[in-house]
Amino acid sequence: MKILMTGATGLIGREVGKILAQKGHEILVVSRNVAKAREVLPFPCDIIVGDLNVGPLKDEKLKSVDAVINLMGEPVVGARWSEKKKESIYNSRVIGTRHLIASLSSSVQTFISGSAIGFYGSCTDEVLYEDHPAGQDFLAKVCVDWEKEAGSAPGRKVFVRTGVVLAQEGGALDQMLFPFRAGVGGVLGEGKHWMSWIHLKDIVGIFVFALENPKVQGAINGVAPLPVTNKEFSETLVRSLGRKLGPGIPEVALKLLFGEVSQVMLSSIRGTAEKIESEGYQFHFKELSEALAEICTPFKAGEEVFYAEQFVPEPPEKIFSFFQDAHNLEKITPPTLNFHIERISTPEVKQGTLIDYRLKIHGVPAAWKTEIDEWQPPYKFVDNQLRGPYRLWHHTHEFRPFCGGTLLVDRVRYRLPLGYIGWLMGANFVRQDVENIFAFRRKFISKNWPF
Repeated sequence: MKILMTGATGLIGREVGKILAQKGHEILVVSRNVAKAREVLPFPCDIIVGDLNVGPLKDEKLKSVDAVINLMGEPVVGARWSEKKKESIYNSRVIGTRHLIASLSSSVQTFISGSAIGFYGSCTDEVLYEDHPAGQDFLAKVCVDWEKEAGSAPGRKVFVRTGVVLAQEGGALDQMLFPFRAGVGGVLGEGKHWMSWIHLKDIVGIFVFALENPKVQGAINGVAPLPVTNKEFSETLVRSLGRKLGPGIPEVALKLLFGEVSQVMLSSIRGTAEKIESEGYQFHFKELSEALAEICTPFKAGEEVFYAEQFVPEPPEKIFSFFQDAHNLEKITPPTLNFHIERISTPEVKQGTLIDYRLKIHGVPAAWKTEIDEWQPPYKFVDNQLRGPYRLWHHTHEFRPFCGGTLLVDRVRYRLPLGYIGWLMGANFVRQDVENIFAFRRKFISKNWPF
């Protein structure tokens, strides 16, 4: 099928796109910034340039689209809601979807649209099926209008009312982890309100399942089968992290800190997954404890994890040679780090090669020695810090054959010096530094390939 995606650079969109590409579908992605999309999308696609907040798209490729997966939307949490922010949340979903549908032709047979479990508003202890009336708060209104717009699309329509997405990087859990890992995360309010959660792997699975199964229609709760109260969620999370529960946060304090956003944090939404299960979808993670154990295992060991992907339309054999030359590390490292290799222990990099280099971290000089402790050309190598600014730095580079090209996968496990104090003081700063390093790398590769 030829599938059009919006919101493809988001947490869910990237994973959905990879699966669809692996299945052999042709993918079109809507983006305002071609260069940025090329840097972050981990799958092959054609990019249609446009801003659906402004108006419909005009592109000949849209005339032959078979299906649409609509994931657009301004982030809801993360900042207090000003009137401008609320307008952006609403328009990016409702007006954007209206313009998207105006861009399509009658060739579209299936339209899968995102929505949110916030459709129902706060409902205390009620079990929420898809035919339950909508709520009355701001997010409920957004969802109602969003689904109404999506309902005017051609073909079969599905609206996935997504719950709280749990993932190792990104999503709601990402914002919760720091206080809970610090030992100060606690129950919100009385902790009795229900949370409808879902693992990233399952929400992605539901979108793909809905696309591929014509019998799936209308609203679907994109939630795991077993919702929990906020108290249960908090207790399960601290067990997964090997921490203790911190003091609870009173409702009045949440309102002072987050304003209207606190309503989202305290909403009681007990969604059921019965409909999607009855259609045949099988969950990977039904129990919260299993989902959090899969996500939090590295954190329990005191490690940080960074993960990045990038698609390059060349096979691993043509790419690996560039990374095989250790001096090319200088090209793909931000100039601000003053990265310079001083010594390589072997004429050619191989397993056991030692590399000495110097760099500056926020202007502070640092010496670093790494060992190549795995070397599997042209698909993988691993460098491990022997001496340097971290207690642990273990970087796995993978070059996975993918859709006629290569999926570059970087996975870094690291620990900061000075134990808990070092982590508490520096974790967020170091994470930002690591993200910036790999953002520079992706930009360099996207801009300069083929080298």
